[in-house]
Amino acid sequence: MNSSVPAVVPAHAAFAIHHGNAVTGECPYWDAGTGLVWWIDIQGQRLLGCAPSGGDAVEHALPSMPGLLVGRRAGGLLLGLEDGLYPFDPATGLGNRFVAVEADDTTTRINDGKPDAAGRLWFGTMDKTGSGAPVGSLYRLDPDATLHRIRAQVRVPNGIAFSPDGARFHFCDTRSRTVEVMEYDVATGTPGAPRPFARFADPILPDGACIDAQGGYWIALVDAGRIERYRPDGTLDFVVDVPVSRPTMPMLGGPDGGTLYVTSQRRVLSVAELGRQPLAGDLLAVRVPFAAYAPFLAAI
Repeated sequence: MNSSVPAVVPAHAAFAIHHGNAVTGECPYWDAGTGLVWWIDIQGQRLLGCAPSGGDAVEHALPSMPGLLVGRRAGGLLLGLEDGLYPFDPATGLGNRFVAVEADDTTTRINDGKPDAAGRLWFGTMDKTGSGAPVGSLYRLDPDATLHRIRAQVRVPNGIAFSPDGARFHFCDTRSRTVEVMEYDVATGTPGAPRPFARFADPILPDGACIDAQGGYWIALVDAGRIERYRPDGTLDFVVDVPVSRPTMPMLGGPDGGTLYVTSQRRVLSVAELGRQPLAGDLLAVRVPFAAYAPFLAAI
């Protein structure tokens, strides 16, 4: 990282577009087809959606905790629940499970994931009991529904994002406080050797991430109250302060691609902290001078 001072967007520039009151909001996804921003509430077991301008919102109860939400090439959404991956059609609701994932393990759940340029889905699993044990894994799901375990002994998988050309893959095991970057072979779905991309000091916890059309990597920093953007060379060049201490994941989208949507968390905040952070658990939006690229979609 060089010594240049990053530009900073102040916290008051962010506003809530959906007062979802989520225990842990995650996975914002701009769906151009429906004109909605979808997101999930993990412990609340809900799929939420709203128009970018606010107004009427939708809510769907889910049978277990969701940890992943992405778009599908076939239309609709793909949800990662505690026991596997499920299709969701906004018109008909949750479909039958596509793929079982650690379905017989009552101690783990799916957390975070993104498709690559070929439609493979990369995602992780983690402990859901609160032990913090490294019992999770990083998986790759191929378009033919073949599931591959790529890495074991993961604590909290996060930060998954692919560059616009599909040739760089980012991953973070949150408790390591380090984001890794790997060169990625789209033809075979094979990542290269990981190398450090960004490191964070205690108590900051890197969480969900996205990448813009210029290849900038945006990462939500829990207990820091901000989103940071890193250039492809690892230089920090842009910061968005938010009015919550525990932002969880950003996504660029909206009609012109220039809005940063940010989910957030109420979980673990005290009554006093919640009083100081009335937007904790809501879906936030802030305009930024960067744009989204068309997201990769899951081929399953």
